Amino acid sequence: MQTDEDPSALINNFVEQMALYNRGVMLKSGQRMSVDSAVWYIDAALNTYADAGHAFARLHRDTLYTEMSLVNGYEAAYEEVFDAYDSFLSGLSHHYYEEVEGDNKQFIMARVDNMGPLPGNKQKLRIITLTGTGTLEHGEIFEPWEAYRWHRNDSVDCSFALAETNAALLFEALLLNHFNPTPSSGCRWAYYGFSDDVIYNYEMFPSGLPYPPNYMNYKVFFASSINAPTTSETTCLEFNQHGLGLHEMQYYYDNLKDFVVAYHNSTQNTQNLRFTSALIDCKEFNSAIDLTSSLYHIPIITYRKRMLVCSGAGVKPQEI
Repeated sequence: MQTDEDPSALINNFVEQMALYNRGVMLKSGQRMSVDSAVWYIDAALNTYADAGHAFARLHRDTLYTEMSLVNGYEAAYEEVFDAYDSFLSGLSHHYYEEVEGDNKQFIMARVDNMGPLPGNKQKLRIITLTGTGTLEHGEIFEPWEAYRWHRNDSVDCSFALAETNAALLFEALLLNHFNPTPSSGCRWAYYGFSDDVIYNYEMFPSGLPYPPNYMNYKVFFASSINAPTTSETTCLEFNQHGLGLHEMQYYYDNLKDFVVAYHNSTQNTQNLRFTSALIDCKEFNSAIDLTSSLYHIPIITYRKRMLVCSGAGVKPQEI
């Protein structure tokens, strides 16, 4: 297997030039870079201060936009690139300190994307930030007494008492902790570069198991009133439904891990992309025609290049 790359020399050079610019040092006249390079450098520089191996209980997402003036439709002056970086850094810091609530807070990742041209010879850029909060106390094994509701917005458990998490959020936290353990070197993981978002639609993954309707018929959670009535048991992922001695949470979580391992080992993964984050989207479709309903998860797993960062550990966004 390929080793993780070290882009630190490129990133450090970019950061040093930006520091000189911020101190008022005049840059060489006419210095430019392509839009794709600008996106790469802004993204990578921000991520050197992230800790992708930080274990958390809940992941917070935020999206910001900025504009960058272009010189000839496809290049930006260094000054414009540095200003775009500062704009994203300011927004990231505001979100981190003013909007995200919770203990054990840590900046996990930034993802910068080129959103296309704007009028006036400008380019629109987007940043998606991930921040973790809370303490992940759950291990790899689900106990018989554990039960979680299926939807990411559920704030109650299967007995309708207040709950700290649900199936979707717990899957997201466990996957990141499993695939991004803290390096033994005292450094930390960060991500950069191209993002591959893989959508795992349930219909592509039938389980082949001879179980009752709406019970682990797919490797991704799915239930429909067409197959059987959807009840409170259907929306609760728990142990020993139908007396089969199985835990639904364990089954779906293990499948998610298998999906990631298959991607990592795929011959098509020529860039050695690694698991970055998971979003378990939750859909509920109600038909006005036949009054049926369907409930299902749509796992969206992002893969990117991974690097070790061994300096600036523990630096918060505001201190970058």
